[in-house]
Amino acid sequence: MNLESKMTIDQLIREFGRSGCFGAGRLATACDIYERMIRDKECTIFIAIAGAVVPAGLRSIIADLIRRRFVNAVVTTGANIIHDLLEAMGGHHYKGHWNIDDSYLYKSHIFRIYDIFVPEEDFMKEDFEVAKMFDEIAEESKGHIFSSNELMAEIGKRLKDSDSILRASHEAKVPVFVPAIRDSEFGYIHWLHASRNPPKGVLQVDAFKEMSDIINLAANSPRMGMIVLGGGVPRNTVQHTAAIASKGIDYAILITMDRPETGGLSGSTLREATSWGKIKAQADKVTIIGDVLIAFPLIVASVLERLGDEFGREKR
Repeated sequence: MNLESKMTIDQLIREFGRSGCFGAGRLATACDIYERMIRDKECTIFIAIAGAVVPAGLRSIIADLIRRRFVNAVVTTGANIIHDLLEAMGGHHYKGHWNIDDSYLYKSHIFRIYDIFVPEEDFMKEDFEVAKMFDEIAEESKGHIFSSNELMAEIGKRLKDSDSILRASHEAKVPVFVPAIRDSEFGYIHWLHASRNPPKGVLQVDAFKEMSDIINLAANSPRMGMIVLGGGVPRNTVQHTAAIASKGIDYAILITMDRPETGGLSGSTLREATSWGKIKAQADKVTIIGDVLIAFPLIVASVLERLGDEFGREKR
């Protein structure tokens, strides 16, 4: 491996590839696979997002990938979208410290996500703003029952922040699926909205309705690509959708720090998913054991450098 002054990120990644060993080799392989995904015009690229990646700083990167159609569908936890909305509504995430007296933070009305601080006041402002959106959407929809992706589209078109994931997805017509939407601040926002409206005026959301949308998206895709940031419900949703659609995933990148021995999905191997028909046996796949916040920006930067500013991808 040779290092030189003024090396670009992609030049460094290619040196990792020449080594081909350990995490460096896997990171280089992930860049190759993501580039192939993007250049494959018949590939629908799903990104599965778990963990606190939005408050930690990946928000604008993901929004940019959506706008450039280097991602065609988003499957995420509700928490990441809540943090996207918090920023879109003027709130902030602050760099803190993991080793601080949490009882002091509690008294100061500051929430902690490892070494990220979020003022309770920003959450309260967001809760009421989104609840107002729910009021408006319910009034306009006249009893329509929303899937999670339909609801995200309605919220996205009401935002102005160009760095917002939901705003970018609205502009690019990229669906955002939130399969565990109730298991986040969205559940309590809906409760707030419902508590001040008559039953007939309450926004209706059906957790099962989105299944036909995401399965049809997979079924109508000649090839499927998957990028997993973390694991959990978003990863399972993408993989299970591929199996139900009888497709199997053709390209897969998994970035995780979990282990397979406990049987949990977040740490399970991509090879194991082949036994379920979720990932094709001959799929282009790699697992990176590492911090998403380090690995994913390096992958994106390397691939963007390879593609250049002029490269465009048509809407799928």
